[in-house]
Amino acid sequence: MKGKAFKALMSCLLFLGLLPWSASAETVPESVIYGGGPFYAGGTDTMNTLKASGFTTVMLWTIHVNSNGDLVYNDQPVVSNGTYIGKASWPAELASLKQAPTSVKRLEISVGSWGVSDFQNIKNLVASQGTGTGSILYKNFAALKSALGVDAVSFDNEDLYDVNSAVAFGKMLSGMGLKITLCPYTNFSYWQSVKSQLGSSVDRVYLQVYDGGAGNDPAAWSSQLGMTVMPGLDSKTSSGGNTPAQVNSRMSAWKSSAGIQGGFIWYYDAILNNPGGGSAADYAAAINSALGTPANGSLTKGGTVSASAMGSPSGEEKEKAFDGSSSTKWLIFTNAGWIQYQFGGGASHIATSYSVTSANDFPARDPKNWSLQGSNNGTSWTTLDTRTGQTFASRFLTKTYTFSNTTAYSYYRLNVTANNGGAELQIAEIGLYP
Repeated sequence: MKGKAFKALMSCLLFLGLLPWSASAETVPESVIYGGGPFYAGGTDTMNTLKASGFTTVMLWTIHVNSNGDLVYNDQPVVSNGTYIGKASWPAELASLKQAPTSVKRLEISVGSWGVSDFQNIKNLVASQGTGTGSILYKNFAALKSALGVDAVSFDNEDLYDVNSAVAFGKMLSGMGLKITLCPYTNFSYWQSVKSQLGSSVDRVYLQVYDGGAGNDPAAWSSQLGMTVMPGLDSKTSSGGNTPAQVNSRMSAWKSSAGIQGGFIWYYDAILNNPGGGSAADYAAAINSALGTPANGSLTKGGTVSASAMGSPSGEEKEKAFDGSSSTKWLIFTNAGWIQYQFGGGASHIATSYSVTSANDFPARDPKNWSLQGSNNGTSWTTLDTRTGQTFASRFLTKTYTFSNTTAYSYYRLNVTANNGGAELQIAEIGLYP
């Protein structure tokens, strides 16, 4: 990645309490989280955090290729002479990422970065040994694939723009059953040539839109490469970067201007080192809520709304939580309470996901702990989903949660048992989805 020193020690701090997020059952954007040291040293706790984050792809950044073909994950040797030599528990830890319940469905490794010689070493190895099954490149990447169970290899080539060796390398990886992703920040013509020659082996393009690539236009790159790119932003640090709210805003704008369907965040290590800037779940939610809309829309149309408390200010009554607009809100003068929706005309529906949107001000008023309940008589309730410790990193932020359900209910109730410390409780919008 541009401007990131690959030899820097990666933080192995584990940030506890990251929040679960699940994408809507209808349309799930592709959201990618890059990470370094914690993905290797963090163990099961880090894997569980990633599984609950809402990110759909985990990117292991970064694999360096030494001149003799050895593969090194940042500063940790992982493959030598066709044999996996990394941490013994790492393969099983990574395998757990895609084991339910989880939001993760894809695992990638990134090769290269800024200021290194990885692709020069790849070029030299291709020239001296080729890419056949007897070559050290083939043996080592085959061993890495077998050990880690990765689905794709991402080319973060910022040190040598040699088309022929990159294509040869890509064809070798494709022959192993791996997909190829590209991660450019400059040099249209190089990436055009690589993508054209690798054809359908390339199934994603991750566009850097920060540091050296800060001025990149996703629409222009999509047009040049003939594939809708997935732009990436850096997370908030003490010296710059983007808050979850800024990520949400920029991704929303690119969805409108370039039709993007996914994006990535650089990177998990920095998120851990700056917990005040937002959690991994907050950044996933920022992408997913900006790019994902349930295909069928909310079921909450034409029904009746009830709530546990009366006396809401004018214009902030209970009906505002189901009016389809995040610019309005429901507010009550207590820190807990319930709000329920009854479908009109005696109808009942099977809901399997729901959304909650934060209102315009005062995060302390946001819901923190709640249960979603269903009923067919308005008296007896079945708990369908329970969430605790929830926070909203920005205003007007929508988080969507999935749950297992096969029963049609005529009532759904959100029972909030605690907010984030305020004297009032507020919610901008609640959605229910099939």
